[in-house]
Amino acid sequence: MRRLLLPFLIICIAAAAIWYVKNNAPQSKKRPSSAIQPIEIDSSVIKTEDLQLSIHSFGQISAKHTANITAQVSGLVTLINPALAEGAFFKKGELLLSLDNRDYQSTINSTRAFLTQVQQALALEKAQVSQAKADWRRLNKTAPIPALVSRTPQVISAKAKVSAAFADYNKAILNYKRTQIYAPFNGRVLTKHVNIGDYVNANSALAEIFSTAVLQVKLNLKNSDLAFIDLPEGPLTATTSLPDVRLEANLIEQQFWRGKIVRTAAAIDQSSQQLYVIAEIPAPFSPANAAKHPLKIGQYVRAEIQGKRLKNAISIDIKTVYQGQFVLLVKEGVVRKQNIKISWQDDNIAVISQGLAVGDRLVTSLLSADAVGSAVRQNKTTIQQKLTKKQPQQSTAKQTQ
Repeated sequence: MRRLLLPFLIICIAAAAIWYVKNNAPQSKKRPSSAIQPIEIDSSVIKTEDLQLSIHSFGQISAKHTANITAQVSGLVTLINPALAEGAFFKKGELLLSLDNRDYQSTINSTRAFLTQVQQALALEKAQVSQAKADWRRLNKTAPIPALVSRTPQVISAKAKVSAAFADYNKAILNYKRTQIYAPFNGRVLTKHVNIGDYVNANSALAEIFSTAVLQVKLNLKNSDLAFIDLPEGPLTATTSLPDVRLEANLIEQQFWRGKIVRTAAAIDQSSQQLYVIAEIPAPFSPANAAKHPLKIGQYVRAEIQGKRLKNAISIDIKTVYQGQFVLLVKEGVVRKQNIKISWQDDNIAVISQGLAVGDRLVTSLLSADAVGSAVRQNKTTIQQKLTKKQPQQSTAKQTQ
């Protein structure tokens, strides 16, 4: 009997326990839902303006005109101008170096003496021709004078000897003059390879110099910037408008130099696949620039190139662009995502060609993607500042090195 009652008792206890748990489960207290609070943002109203673009680049200073001073004759170096020293300046026509000229003076004397000899021989030959012609006419009256009688071959030979002697004499004078080397332009010495007492041969390198009239800088441009600068591609004329360029040098202290973009490279650089332009700096060593630290060959400089002026352009702060593809606008009090197309940009601004219109309210606060669709509470003070703040009239495009 007990064996029959025990299972029945267990079942009853379990059923009672299930009923109790089911009817006495803990109840969660539901809180009343709170209203979603609008987010506070700053915004600005989109408008158009004329925008002067500036393209940034960098490059190295180089000389426009360089020359290797070489000896045209051989000889012992007897004089070196102190201006022929590395870093020294010299003027056009200034004597830079002299070679021992005594051998060349002797050659002049000997060739002059030989020239006198052949000239006398020619004069004697001409006298003999006159005598021969007179004798022929006395004996043969009106008969033609033969070439051998008039000594035509001898005269031609004598004239040729005079011409050769005169050429040797002129060459001796030229070699004598070549013992003195003069500066071909106003310039500065890069390197010097010779000293007093050295014996140099013809075509020996003596020094490397450059003209101080103009220096130049080779600047690379990003392909995206090419459409926004007027490149000088054709021949230059008096009416050609060349883009201005401002160069910043920081070797010793920050200094600025003015120049012009005067040429465009004929080919794309194979290593960088970019186009180069040449900027020239006129008279960098003139008295007007005496207060500045002189530019050095090979010195790196930053360049700000004058770009095109855009009419009625829409430009926005580059920080308000997300992923380079969209911005956030305030529409009917709600944050909305707006796709845009950027025609040009730099480190500061982006010029928008599609996606924005005059009067749109651009969110200038930095928000996350979760903010799309959120209601906003406008910061009135900030928007007033945005509306009254003048937009920058000039932009810069910086190219990383």
